[in-house]
Amino acid sequence: MLGESDEFSEILKTGFPMYLLIAIPLLLVMSPVCPANAAHEFTVYRAQQYSLQGATYGSKSSIINLEARSLKTWSSRSRHCVFVLMDNFTTEEYEQIASGSGALVLVVPPAPYTREQQTTMLEIEQTILLTDTSIPVYIINWSTEVNNLMIDLADSKIIDENASSAAKAFINSVSANGYQIVVSANKPVLQPNIAISTIQGQLIGYGFQDKLPSILIVAHYDSFGLAPELSYGADSNGSGAAILLLLAKILSRVYAEKNRPKYNVMFILSGGGKLNYIGSKNWIEQQMEKSNTLQDVSFVLCLDSLGSDKNIYAHVSKPPKEDTKMGNFMNELNNNLGENGLKIIHKKINLGSDTLAWEHERYSIRRLPAFTLSSLKSHKNSSRRSILDTSELLDSKIVFRNAQIIAKTLVAHLYDYNTSETPKVNVDFESLRTSLDLLVLQPRSAQIVAQKNHPLVDNLFSLMSKYLKDVNVSQLTADKVDPQFSFYTVTRATLQVYSVKPAVFDLILTLAIAVYLTIVYFFIQFVPFIYDLYIGTSKPEPVTSLPKKNNRKEKQR
Repeated sequence: MLGESDEFSEILKTGFPMYLLIAIPLLLVMSPVCPANAAHEFTVYRAQQYSLQGATYGSKSSIINLEARSLKTWSSRSRHCVFVLMDNFTTEEYEQIASGSGALVLVVPPAPYTREQQTTMLEIEQTILLTDTSIPVYIINWSTEVNNLMIDLADSKIIDENASSAAKAFINSVSANGYQIVVSANKPVLQPNIAISTIQGQLIGYGFQDKLPSILIVAHYDSFGLAPELSYGADSNGSGAAILLLLAKILSRVYAEKNRPKYNVMFILSGGGKLNYIGSKNWIEQQMEKSNTLQDVSFVLCLDSLGSDKNIYAHVSKPPKEDTKMGNFMNELNNNLGENGLKIIHKKINLGSDTLAWEHERYSIRRLPAFTLSSLKSHKNSSRRSILDTSELLDSKIVFRNAQIIAKTLVAHLYDYNTSETPKVNVDFESLRTSLDLLVLQPRSAQIVAQKNHPLVDNLFSLMSKYLKDVNVSQLTADKVDPQFSFYTVTRATLQVYSVKPAVFDLILTLAIAVYLTIVYFFIQFVPFIYDLYIGTSKPEPVTSLPKKNNRKEKQR
């Protein structure tokens, strides 16, 4: 019997590879976290990353491979990718997440928004834009799939603070389902071949061109917001640029008349508007060096954000005198506005600040009479630098109404308010609508439109060439040694969501398998001893042998 037990033990030992006792747990631990296909894929947009005048802003990272958590289940003690709705987020919570080593995904809720929602989202957007963070920050638009993911994360029991005991909390954490977030984007690098373009054209008045006074009409055409790919800038400054193009079309008809005005009118579509108006700064410096365009300027009219309100504010660095060309224009504009009137807001230029408030300040620094017309009362209005500034929130009727009033006032001024000579102004709504569609239906962040041969710059150049003369483009490139500005790659990426168990589940599963295999191993080792013990305790019954009968003798009898 002992031999049989030894044979049984050998069968178990040779038939079961003992190295699996170590290999299986190692394979479980070393296996990929996400062996299955992605449960969802979303297009996400990386937050701004740029530098301006030596200061850096935005998010420096782009790669994510972390477990997803909601704002409620997020812990600062570990690395997580936090999903949060923009309208349910505070600057204090952002600072806590940004100080860690995780990642942040901001979900933009669907419109329309309440005033409280707008205020919250604008506040968090400006906070991120003005800080420099090392964690990846992405923005994603709301959808049904994103909403379901947010609900699952909010209901997750990975961290259950309401559990009645520590044991129950532990069980919840093991049994809960989690999500792994993966963004396999390239590492951000400096964008090459970047140039900020400023487009200019002019209408020449009656008389000697060099001796005629000039009026400059300026508007920046690019936009700015938390994510370059989501910065449509419908009001700021799509409305201002569209009105400039409409004025160019209207005045081109006026200047085609025999009695054209005795003014030269220069139209300037500048780039780098929200980057401290570096496009206008570069253009002014070029004109000061190469020409005498700025020697006799009546005034500089800047157009910015004219589609949100019927009220029009004139922002000035120095209030004009009544008898000046600029003062006369403002008085006429005030009369044409009727009941609302023109509201003049005086703000001195803060030379100690790193950034200027309005574009006209670039010209006022050069002692040129300049002002900005805007529907916004303050330059601190956060909607000027926001991804919420979209075409859905822009009222094209207000833009058209403001364009009519400005065009009427400008034509009257060109003819020195001589009503007998002033031609009738016809403002075409479809022309304005076409210009607005060209501008506001595509993102126009400086990182995007500053790329080489961008179609928007070409289209704007073509439009201005239809109405104006001497149209050309001046480009500003960053200095290689001491750049004024720089942009970085990776503005959008694909976010993959994998459904996984939490890491503690893998640990518990590995330990359970290791315990099970250990029990099997020791069972195999002690099989002979157990078998012998079993045999020793069982007593077999004695066998009695009966004598054999002699069948032959029985037959003889």
